[in-house]
Amino acid sequence: MKTAAFVGNPNAGKTAWINALSDAGFEVGNWPGVTVERKQAQVQWGAEKLTLIDLPGIYDLQKTNNEEQITQDFLESQPVDCLINVLDATHLQRALRLTLKLRMLQIPMILIFNFYDEVLKNGIEIDAVKLSRRLVCPILCVSAFDKQAVGQVKETILAMLKEPFSGYRPLLTQPLEEAWVRQVNTLQLAQPFASSLALQKQAYMQLCEAQPQAMHQALYQAIDSLMSHVRQDPQRRLLKTRLIDAVLLHRIWGLPLLLAMSFAMLMLIYNGSSPYVGWLNQLTLWMQHGCQLLLAGVPAWLRSLVCDGLLAGIGSVLSFLPLMAFLYFFLGLLEESGYMARIAFLMDRLMRPFGCSGKAFVSLLLGLGCNVPAVMATRVIEEESSRRRTALVVPLISCGARLPIYLLFAAAFFPGQGGVIVFTLYGLSLVSALVLSLILSLPEQRRQPWMVLELPVYRRPSLKVVFNKVRQEVKNYTRKAMTVVMLAMTVLWGLTYFPSGEITTSYAAQFGKAASVIYQPLGFGTQWPLVASLPGSIAAKETVVGFLASVLRDKAEAPLDFAQESKNLVLGLGEAVKNSVVHLADFSQEGQDAGLISEIGRLFDDPLGKLRAYSFLVYCLFSIPCIMTLNALRQEYGTKLMLKSIAIMVLLPYGMSLILFQLGRLLYWLSMIR
Repeated sequence: MKTAAFVGNPNAGKTAWINALSDAGFEVGNWPGVTVERKQAQVQWGAEKLTLIDLPGIYDLQKTNNEEQITQDFLESQPVDCLINVLDATHLQRALRLTLKLRMLQIPMILIFNFYDEVLKNGIEIDAVKLSRRLVCPILCVSAFDKQAVGQVKETILAMLKEPFSGYRPLLTQPLEEAWVRQVNTLQLAQPFASSLALQKQAYMQLCEAQPQAMHQALYQAIDSLMSHVRQDPQRRLLKTRLIDAVLLHRIWGLPLLLAMSFAMLMLIYNGSSPYVGWLNQLTLWMQHGCQLLLAGVPAWLRSLVCDGLLAGIGSVLSFLPLMAFLYFFLGLLEESGYMARIAFLMDRLMRPFGCSGKAFVSLLLGLGCNVPAVMATRVIEEESSRRRTALVVPLISCGARLPIYLLFAAAFFPGQGGVIVFTLYGLSLVSALVLSLILSLPEQRRQPWMVLELPVYRRPSLKVVFNKVRQEVKNYTRKAMTVVMLAMTVLWGLTYFPSGEITTSYAAQFGKAASVIYQPLGFGTQWPLVASLPGSIAAKETVVGFLASVLRDKAEAPLDFAQESKNLVLGLGEAVKNSVVHLADFSQEGQDAGLISEIGRLFDDPLGKLRAYSFLVYCLFSIPCIMTLNALRQEYGTKLMLKSIAIMVLLPYGMSLILFQLGRLLYWLSMIR
């Protein structure tokens, strides 16, 4: 099986091309650092089987950062039959530096001038024929979203794999080229059995070491010579981006606009998904009632396992898929538009006093969706200590799996204020992450290095790419729910059913009642179901909702007529679609499972009920991260850092909830005395 490696600058479109050629579904975004590790996809085009390698975006081959280390180590240690160098055709002068370095690896190479549709819009003229002749490489002026171009790229790669390859001559001044030829001849005499390609590469490397300054100047002279075949007006090309940045990156209102957009995004996620959440809860009840009819003659424990355990628990978890979809949709828009990189730029000034750079904030922002890719994304941070520190604080960021818990309790105790409650929790998680980062950085007692970050041009988000991202993330979420969470919910059902078949005397109840004493100073320890739901959240945060649904639903409630339920289910889907659009900006509307919300609302009926509920949400916010996140921390930074994260998130939630509840209760009693 032959190998084709995709190499290029960050944000040049390598991953988009692999997705187009293989349907691999890798993550794509209009910001640097999307590919932070080597990824691969296998394809078969006719009789030819290929492995397509997606290497991290780099600017050079000097191993000065993690991405360059991964890319160059792979190119040096693994056999590669063809290089596909993807260049941003709107920034050729910058991209050609890497192209000239890649040529001297002496691997057959194809150049893809990506974003060619933008080249035409911006009036840039590229003489690809002359450039191809100078570089001795085929050049394709295409866009990854052009279906016809995909076939053209496939044909070119297959043709390149069949053609004989004799190597590339470096584009040097005459004296340097003569020196390179002499060095090749010398090496041939010393190593008569070595391949000519290896000797040409070795001669180039030795020349760079012997005359670094001259070779550096020759490199930029070659780039200038190549750019003589490109005509462009830089002012026209960057006009749109500069006009938008004048507003969004303004030194006074840039940050307020970012905060306002973040708040609006959370509100839209909440309101847009709520009607679908309500419909999926209705679907879960319909499935439960149908299952009870089908299993009427089986043992009670088996019927309870299927209906009250698997269907009630997993159904409640899956009902929050709309939340995940809306969340990843808006994150995808930020990435594709180019604003994600601006967020890192805007936040760098604020993050620096806390021992982090703006790139760390991008990792934290990704944590809103899932902490696992956020931990992986810390690789783009240059400094090792900053990478490890960011990885430690990532689990404090409220991931999408915690969102169902917030919305459930917000609807029960803070009707009409769900968006505000969610926003305060997200704000608390961010502030806590920054404070923890500051504390962890104090022993170093030195200034953070300046952040170097490429700001991509603004682009109209591709809905195809955004929806592909949503599809992949929702698919991953569902797979987790149907594996880890399903197993966890089955175990939790057993703990709530055995030994007597009654929840109030089950093992879970016994644990919850025994441990409630520890949690009573936090306010919510008076309700054992809340305490008993916490251990399962280590498997996945979604299990808290499923557990409470299994424990608190009124089992004595008689099911409705099944035929009528089926009719209401069909009608309800159309109503959910309509409400999702009509009430998108209605920040007061609710749309969740009324039965479960009612049961949750009855947990606390005293004057401090809202404070107790919020204290529970804060505990869930900072509790031990899920198994997936812990595993990511272990894989990236070792067992020691993972154990350190566990220790922090055992102490932090208890301390935060304790301070919140006791201070709130004190303020309440002081107000009563007055």
